[in-house]
Amino acid sequence: MNGTDTLFWRMGTNPLTRPHVTWLWFLDKPPDWNVFLDSCRWIVRRLPRLTHRVVDTAVRTGTPAWMPDPDFRLTRHVHRLSLPEPAGLRDLLDLVEWRAGADFDPSHPPWEATLVEGYEQQRAAILLKWHHSVGDAVTIVSVMNRLLPDAAPTGPPAPRYPQEHVERRTTPNARLPLSSAAHGFTGGTRALFQGTVRWLTTPHAAGERARLAARSAAQLLQPVAPSPLLRQRSAASHYGLVTVPLTDLKTAGRSAGVSVTSAYISAVLGAFHRYHEYQGVTRRSVPTLVPVNIRRSDETGAGNIIASVRIAGPIGDMPAPARMSAVHASITEARDALARDVYTTLADLGSCIPGLIHRLAVPPVLRRGVDIVVTSVPGFSRTTFAAGAQVVNAVAWAPRGGAAANISMASHDGTCAIGTNLDPAAVTDPALFHHCLEQSLDEMISG
Repeated sequence: MNGTDTLFWRMGTNPLTRPHVTWLWFLDKPPDWNVFLDSCRWIVRRLPRLTHRVVDTAVRTGTPAWMPDPDFRLTRHVHRLSLPEPAGLRDLLDLVEWRAGADFDPSHPPWEATLVEGYEQQRAAILLKWHHSVGDAVTIVSVMNRLLPDAAPTGPPAPRYPQEHVERRTTPNARLPLSSAAHGFTGGTRALFQGTVRWLTTPHAAGERARLAARSAAQLLQPVAPSPLLRQRSAASHYGLVTVPLTDLKTAGRSAGVSVTSAYISAVLGAFHRYHEYQGVTRRSVPTLVPVNIRRSDETGAGNIIASVRIAGPIGDMPAPARMSAVHASITEARDALARDVYTTLADLGSCIPGLIHRLAVPPVLRRGVDIVVTSVPGFSRTTFAAGAQVVNAVAWAPRGGAAANISMASHDGTCAIGTNLDPAAVTDPALFHHCLEQSLDEMISG
């Protein structure tokens, strides 16, 4: 694992910061169960990481290791559920909430895929869930774009893959030698420290790197008062979904001279402005975290290569174009202060903090420092099929990480799906918030 992967893994020990990522693919028809199972088996064969579990150090400090699960069984991770018909969107979202809130068994690979049948009439969905330590959304979508077909299958079904193709990787009773695992931990942690020391002490560069580190830390720790309306926290979640045409967001952003992402973030902050206004609370800003992709073009492997910038999200009373301009300026300034090497080094250092401190100290810090996380993730770049059914829409829900809400957007086939992960202890009226989000989008698009 790299430092960021490790931080996500350690965050999973506290229900308030459980870093599960959830995707829902809406299908145009229910796929055959055996075809779905065989498709999952084929993908697992192509992605050996899906057969690996996390083995942490005894004191949960330093970097854990990915090791083959000696007891891997595909059917432990691939499931089939049927909603009671007739089931609508809310029934499907309730199912997503339930699965997203369930923790992973740490003795097995942290992912699952569920075929959900009984949604509306003759439709279905695929629910994917993985621990954030496996990889970020850019990694997962990039892999799926390469593996999933772009056309419906023709002709008879392909022969089924024998089960032993996946399960014969290790013998049923195999176990990892403790000495081997311990050696891996020692070597990984030693390399991390050595690399960090070299990075900080290289002649003629130590002063500049220290300045960049201080600048990055200051950007994340800049004082932005949290909203009293959003101060409560719980481990519960309320999932929602709002859709908007991609062309409408592009047009709105273009009219204000900003990107689609800035327009989307502005709409979310406009929704929180309206939500506060309905509740009789006036705020000029709230601490807002925006994850950003920092990978290079040649980096296509597993893991997390992301950073986060923190802004004073403007939720005061202002026209939509003014909010878009303010958001765009704040994010641009924050990204300019972000140095990739600094961020990854700080993450590596953070992985050395014992797990107990993560569990006890991180949630209070995040609660005081972040109210809202606004995430934009890539969707499929083309028409996509899964197990013979066409994916007609895809929506992502990202973990809150201790915030009151994480609002995520993914685009697919001309539609932007906005998944809302709300903490009902903080956003006590989810229906009102979704009404505010729809109003904010309408105002921005019509303006």
